Amino acid sequence: MTIRVPRKKADAYQHGDLRHALIQAGLKLLGERGVDGLSLRAAAELAGVSHAAPYRHFADKDALVAAIAEEGFRLLTRRMRDEIDASGSNDPLARLQASAIGYVSFAVEHPGYFRTIFGGVVCEEGAAARPSLRAAGEEAYHVLRDVVAEGMERGRLRAGDPELVSLAAWALVHGLGMLIIDGQVRDLGGEPPKVRKMTEGAVRLLMTGLRA
Repeated sequence: MTIRVPRKKADAYQHGDLRHALIQAGLKLLGERGVDGLSLRAAAELAGVSHAAPYRHFADKDALVAAIAEEGFRLLTRRMRDEIDASGSNDPLARLQASAIGYVSFAVEHPGYFRTIFGGVVCEEGAAARPSLRAAGEEAYHVLRDVVAEGMERGRLRAGDPELVSLAAWALVHGLGMLIIDGQVRDLGGEPPKVRKMTEGAVRLLMTGLRA
């Protein structure tokens, strides 16, 4: 997916939405240069603002990376919930499959966010020091975890430890998403119908073992 960084118009006094522009600029720089090539100065240049302007929103590079990760988690949560809502089903098995499709689809649609969230760019100490980032990550995880717990409570999934089962489901969809964006799955090309079909098949195999 092409990342577009909104630039300040030449005749404008202010950018308009500088925080969003800097997040997009940071995302682009992370994808092109890695975390070592990211700086507030470089993000400011991409956004077309002065080198001092980013400090109105971010204290340092780590704060910008954390903001990118937080936004990524919130987009991931929304993508999974939208897929669950679109399924129109109250059956936990169908909702589990929908959440998996949302997860993998997000990875394919937003690989930059996906790699920032899970690529070790945000250190544990940095995440712990930012409650909003930690909350965003937990919210995303609980979309999947709550469906698993509901399935067990309603007898649709075999009884067990919901944390362990959630971890197994997460490992499957995460691994699949990473394999796809790394180009390790042949004849897929990131095409939404093919991604959906492959995810459905993988989750179906998982649910064969989990079904009560």
